[in-house]
Amino acid sequence: MELGLSGRAAIVTGASRGIGRATANALAAEGAHVLLCGRDVDALDVEANEIGHDATPFVADVEAPAAADAIVAECQRVFGRVDILVNNAGGTSAQFLKDLRPDDWQQAFDRNFFSAARLAVAAANAMRPGGWGRLVHVSSIDGIEADKAFAAYSAAKAAMLNLSKSLSQEYARHGVLSNCVVPGITITESVLDNAAAAAQRSGDTVDEVMTRMLERMRVAQRRMAQPSEIADAIVFLCSERASFITGAALAVDGGTLRSI
Repeated sequence: MELGLSGRAAIVTGASRGIGRATANALAAEGAHVLLCGRDVDALDVEANEIGHDATPFVADVEAPAAADAIVAECQRVFGRVDILVNNAGGTSAQFLKDLRPDDWQQAFDRNFFSAARLAVAAANAMRPGGWGRLVHVSSIDGIEADKAFAAYSAAKAAMLNLSKSLSQEYARHGVLSNCVVPGITITESVLDNAAAAAQRSGDTVDEVMTRMLERMRVAQRRMAQPSEIADAIVFLCSERASFITGAALAVDGGTLRSI
């Protein structure tokens, strides 16, 4: 299936590992030029070398207020345009409501919402004159059905779902479409790091912790997703094949969500 991505210029945040890395590779495989954004300069350089001439690394901390404009400007400088933004950077660790301090709430929203919101608006404004653009935000099933163990993260991801709706209403008439991908539990470095920390606290093995996580999530397919499976959904929403989809939230969760 031809996706119409050849020659498009894409920004992918959190591109050095996990879903971001898989997405950058998938976009490049479709012929897109990709600006790889992240904080790990060595990992970005390795990835850029693996992808080849279609990828350019750019070290940036998306939580910095000035980062959004800098990232968009770099994409325009390198590729001459901005067509696609994949808002993937984010993350969290387990935090129950009773343990959350004001700084924890601020950090969760800085990492998972405010940074993405600033970048989405900056990118959309850059796409608008060309009459074509794709904004794809990586939310979470926790943004739809909150997880009490990740309270602040769940709230921030819910805010991202709402913002994507606002972006879709504001920019659709200019050809700029905004959608969310809603992953279920995925085998990423972040998930493995959280599992390792839990194993250290409990004295269990990482495999035992991962098994309990899967059981608690009640995934209908009884397995975790691979990053490439989430990336495939993201790339579809970036493509010409998604030309009449905006304001949507596409769950890629193996049947975890029970709500309609």
